[in-house]
Amino acid sequence: QREGSEHEKILFCYPPTISIGEQTNYVGLTEGYILCSKQFSPNQPCEAIHTQKTTIGIYSPENDIYMLLSLNNPAGPLGKDGKREYYEDEIDDLLVQKLLQQTYQTWLLFNGTMNSTILRTGNLGGYEYLRKRLDSFLKPYVKMMPLDQLDLFNALGGIKFLPIDKNIYLTIFNYVNSAEVSFQTTLSTFRFGVLLYKDNLILSSMDQNETRLLYNYLVNQVKVGQDSAYCLPLMASNVDNENQWYTKGTSRRTGFLNTPDNVSKRDLPIIYLENGTKPTYMIIYEQKDTISLFLIDPSELDQLLLKELSSCLVSNFEFINPALEDGYNKKTAFDEQYKYIYFNQMNLAIKASIKSKGAELTKETIKMLNEIHSDFEKKLSSEVTIRTQSDRWIVAKKVDYREFYVIFDNKNINILEVTEEVKNLTSKYFKIDHV
Repeated sequence: QREGSEHEKILFCYPPTISIGEQTNYVGLTEGYILCSKQFSPNQPCEAIHTQKTTIGIYSPENDIYMLLSLNNPAGPLGKDGKREYYEDEIDDLLVQKLLQQTYQTWLLFNGTMNSTILRTGNLGGYEYLRKRLDSFLKPYVKMMPLDQLDLFNALGGIKFLPIDKNIYLTIFNYVNSAEVSFQTTLSTFRFGVLLYKDNLILSSMDQNETRLLYNYLVNQVKVGQDSAYCLPLMASNVDNENQWYTKGTSRRTGFLNTPDNVSKRDLPIIYLENGTKPTYMIIYEQKDTISLFLIDPSELDQLLLKELSSCLVSNFEFINPALEDGYNKKTAFDEQYKYIYFNQMNLAIKASIKSKGAELTKETIKMLNEIHSDFEKKLSSEVTIRTQSDRWIVAKKVDYREFYVIFDNKNINILEVTEEVKNLTSKYFKIDHV
């Protein structure tokens, strides 16, 4: 609040090479934008700032706390006059805003709220402890952000579900339930969280947003499933309750992800459920391509015997892995016929034959899809048909809470054929009526 102490407002800055003077100037300028815009729109806060060279997203997740993300606009080659053209509309504001929200929600999951959990409780030194915590969490997190390709997948934040036979589903449910019940006789807070096969969700007992966050954490950050042979980061908390990033390992195995001896519990990650207010230990167990996650209250962690839990899970999941593999192989049959993305906002289910960062997603296509989704969010349209400069057809529909995007690469197909194909496709496979 005093002149000359503006730098004290800064809790975290990346990259760390930016001088404190530059950081202070940046904060002052941004604060000016926010306060100025409040005069014209007191009920709708400023969420984006556009300059010639940068696109800045602003998000206020808690009272008096602001998160900002500044991205460099793409630039053309240097002209004869020594000047460079900047493409100011290439970065979508909605995607930047979603990225900030996802970052905070992930922070909240692993740390709790900044104001209540850390500052108001006077936890280990207040602001200095919060700065230390933010640094240990956000510095590696920012490096993993998909800033090189902000596409529709980032905006939707969907969950891949694996469709399986009803009998197999019931068998899996019974196995999970039996493991939960057998331990609840002595540990009342022990409960099942989520179950995944490769990068697909099978079961979840958690609320929708917590499921989405844990799914994104396990699939995109821990890299379970198909990519589990690689050495990638895994969040954990040490004895001082500070965030640390461990590595998962370099090969598939059976066991708890960050307790190699199946005994030690000091490195189990703590997450904060119920909107960042309830600390809970997370137990992640891997058996071949199956990942099961269980939760337990800190008060009962000492009584939990990991070896007993491991034995229970090994015996239960020996049978279901082949059945899940069979279901996984069957689901790819349709994916090879069309290039599409389908998203259901009600259950966060996403289906796609297009891969993020795949060859199908050129810069032109990414930009088109982002703009269409942004229009859907703003309710400016519900159906769009576009022919791109490369003669590719993109058709998108939004019906109720469902969005469907399909791409046709056939240059000889006309708009009537495209419309008829989409009509048949949506009614047959996704039960979306033609509008």
